[in-house]
Amino acid sequence: MSVIVASDKGWVVDHQQGIDVSYQVCQKLDSTEQTTYISKQGLFAIHQPFRMDSQFDKLVSKSAKSEDASGSDRKRRKRKRTEPNSGEQQAYLNHQRIRPMLQKATEQLIALGRQKGCFTEPPDDIKSADNNLSARTASKTVGPGSCLREGCRRGVMKAGQHTDNLSANNSLLDKIDLKACCVLPDIFNTLIDHSSETASVVSCLGGEYLLPPHCHFLMSDYTCLDALLQCERKFDVIVIDPPWENKSVKRLKSYDMLTDWDLYKLPIKLLAAPGCLVVVWVTNRQKQQRLVRDRLFPHWSVCYLAEWHWVKVTKHGEMICDLDSSHKKPYETLLLGQFKATSDDLPLSSSVPDCQVLVSVPCSIHSRKPPLNAILKSYLPIGAQCLELFARNLLPGWTSWGNEVLKYQHVDFYQKVEDNIR
Repeated sequence: MSVIVASDKGWVVDHQQGIDVSYQVCQKLDSTEQTTYISKQGLFAIHQPFRMDSQFDKLVSKSAKSEDASGSDRKRRKRKRTEPNSGEQQAYLNHQRIRPMLQKATEQLIALGRQKGCFTEPPDDIKSADNNLSARTASKTVGPGSCLREGCRRGVMKAGQHTDNLSANNSLLDKIDLKACCVLPDIFNTLIDHSSETASVVSCLGGEYLLPPHCHFLMSDYTCLDALLQCERKFDVIVIDPPWENKSVKRLKSYDMLTDWDLYKLPIKLLAAPGCLVVVWVTNRQKQQRLVRDRLFPHWSVCYLAEWHWVKVTKHGEMICDLDSSHKKPYETLLLGQFKATSDDLPLSSSVPDCQVLVSVPCSIHSRKPPLNAILKSYLPIGAQCLELFARNLLPGWTSWGNEVLKYQHVDFYQKVEDNIR
C-alpha cells in the first residue's frame, strides 16, 4: 500500500513502495520462473534538498571554515534586481495565498510520517552528505530513449490518417489479449489487455518491459486519438498529466509538447462516464491554472471541485528546496473536477475535499509523478474504470494512454531481487 499516512490534511505516499508492490511476483508469459523486481537503486535516494554542485560545494566549504577574525572573505557582488513581470507577480500572490496551508499541512503530515518510520532525522554534519549523488546518477537512466515516440510517429504514418479527417467507419484500433505471448507485436494503435494475476516481463521494440497485473494500455500519438475512443469504454476517473509547453523541454526535446488548442480537443466528453472525476496536473504558472479552471473544464463539461498540492520532500522530511524560493517551488498542483453531461448526473460517492496535500519523496527523474490510484479509490464507485492520459507508466487495474506509455516500465528502471537477499 503506497499510502503511509492519511489525515484530514492529506496523505504521505511512498512512491517507491507504490511501484515495487506490483512486481513482487513477475514472470515471462512463456515461462514458470518467477522473479521479484524493485525500483532501480538510487531513483528515490533523495537525502538532501536539491542544490547545484557549486551551491553544495560552497555550503560544505562554509561549514568547514573556522571563524577567522581577520575576515578575509570577499564581499558578495550584488545582483541587479529586475521588476517581476505580471506572471511572476500572479505566481507570488498565489504562493502567499496557499503558503500557510501548505506549511501547516506538511508539518503535520511529516510528524505523522515520522511516527510510522517513514522519515528519519537529517544528519548533523553537512560534510557527510553527497548532494544526492546516487539519485543523480540513477536519474540518467536512458531506458527506451526516444524509440517509443518515434514509433508512434511511424504508426501515424502507417495509419495514413489524422483525427481531423478520420471517417467514423475507419478503425485505427487493433486489440490484443495478452495471455500467451511474451513478445509484443507492433503495439502502436493497439489496445493491450494484460489480464494476468501477476506481473509479466515482455519483449517489445528490442527491449524488455514489466507489465503490472490487470493493466490495459494503448500507445498512440495525439493525432490518432480516435484509437482511444474505439476502445468503447467509459471511465469513472480520468487523470491527465499534459505535456505543457515549456522552454526547458523545448530546448532538451525531452517530450512532445501540446498547445492549448490541442488540449481543447481532448475528447473528455466521449471518454467520461456520468459523474467522472477529472484530475489535471498543472505547474505553478497561473496562466496554466486559469486555462484549466476557466476554459478547459467548462469546455469539457467539468465542474471545478478542489485544488490539491504535491509537496516534495527528502527522506528526512525536509522540503526539496526552500518553500519561498523564487527559482523553484517544492510543490506542484492538482486541479480536480467532476464531469456533468446533464444536471441530473449523480454526485461522486464521496465528497472530494479541497486544499489537500500529498507528501512524498520524489523520483530523481524529472516530472515523474507519484501514483494517485490508492488516494482516489475512496472517491470512486466499486469496480471503477480508471484512465490516465499522457501516461508514461502503467498502473494495475487502470487503462493508460500516451505516446510513451511504456517508458518507465523498461527494465532499465528496475533491478532484480536475488533469492538470497529477498
